[in-house]
Amino acid sequence: MPIWQSIRAALTTDIQEGRYAPGDKLPTEAALARRFGVHRHTVRRALSDLANDGTVYSRRGSGVY
Repeated sequence: MPIWQSIRAALTTDIQEGRYAPGDKLPTEAALARRFGVHRHTVRRALSDLANDGTVYSRRGSGVY
């Protein structure tokens, strides 16, 4: 399984378990990259996939919710 899919799964679990409520801002790409020990590009790929599902959405200049 590619690492971005593992990150996607971890973030999905975080959301499902209530660590992030609807409308909560997720940590920055840089913070998530540190958490998972990867480059921001890898985190961006996971977030993009979550956005395509409608699980999260991003606001340019504001973050991912």
